[in-house]
Amino acid sequence: MTVRTREASLEKGLVLARRGRSAEKRRDLAEALDLYAEAHALIEGLGPTPLEANLLRGPGSVLRDLGDLERADLLYQDSAALAESLGEIGAKASALNCRAVVAQRQGRLDDAVDLYGAARSLAAEAGEIRLFGMIELNLGVLWNVRGDLDEANAHYEAALNSFEEVGDDEARAWVLNNVGMLFTARGRAVEAEPYYARALEIAQARRDRPLEGIVRTNHGEALIALERWDDAERELGVALALVQEGQDRTREAEALHQLGRLSVATGNHDLARAHLAEALRLGSLLDDVLIVSQVLTERGTIHHREGREDEALEDWSRAKDGFVALGATRQTGEVTTLIESIRGGDSRPVPAG
Repeated sequence: MTVRTREASLEKGLVLARRGRSAEKRRDLAEALDLYAEAHALIEGLGPTPLEANLLRGPGSVLRDLGDLERADLLYQDSAALAESLGEIGAKASALNCRAVVAQRQGRLDDAVDLYGAARSLAAEAGEIRLFGMIELNLGVLWNVRGDLDEANAHYEAALNSFEEVGDDEARAWVLNNVGMLFTARGRAVEAEPYYARALEIAQARRDRPLEGIVRTNHGEALIALERWDDAERELGVALALVQEGQDRTREAEALHQLGRLSVATGNHDLARAHLAEALRLGSLLDDVLIVSQVLTERGTIHHREGREDEALEDWSRAKDGFVALGATRQTGEVTTLIESIRGGDSRPVPAG
């Protein structure tokens, strides 16, 4: 193969990879996988290249969104190893960040912290400002789950600084969304409102429907906390349609969980059971410990309210195991209180979660 032919193959592979990424962003996941595979086949036999490292990571992220975490992680591992052999520090940082996301979803939070730490160091070394910000954002989510809201906020601030430095509005919207979640977790849902409004404004200006669905889901959670039932129902209905359109199973499970919470809060247990059953199915398929534990908490509340205390205890105990595995101290404490409300002989109705 001549140098010119090799360069032409790499150039065509790069074009296909970019088309694959565009398909992934608009949530046409089947097309994204086909384009990534076509690009990889085109450069196969050319020897190790940075493009190949990226082409391993791209389909990994598609598979992750489709719920195949094990295959995704194998591709990320191969991408990291190849990037390291090529001395591509930024590419290795990206692959390690992706591996950390998988570990976080599987409830291996200590592994996730280690992987994020390694990725962050490499991103800083490579001068990858946006990637550094994404890692900080992911660390903020992790510490939010663990209940250390001050630590989470520190990471969100670092992420926002990085995104403002590179002028990335899309990433800024992610931070604004997560800061809104932080206020909701602190019991200050009213203060979350302007953050969600700004994030939604960016998403709509960019016509980023997947991001809009995520923001609306989390805003719906704040509206539930504020007992604005009708507003929450409207917001979550739109959110569910958007995330289903984008084939994002994780976000679909999250929207269904919030719709289940809303139905529990308003006393519509039949509808709650339907939403929670589908959220639990998706969470289990995705091997997402957090979603499964949250859904079990809500389902246990329904059992308790309807006098099925053994079933409530079973769900709450399973939820507690999941929260403990995640190091989610706030949610562990909340579900422990629910368990003790039965074991301690307290038969008063349990409030909605």
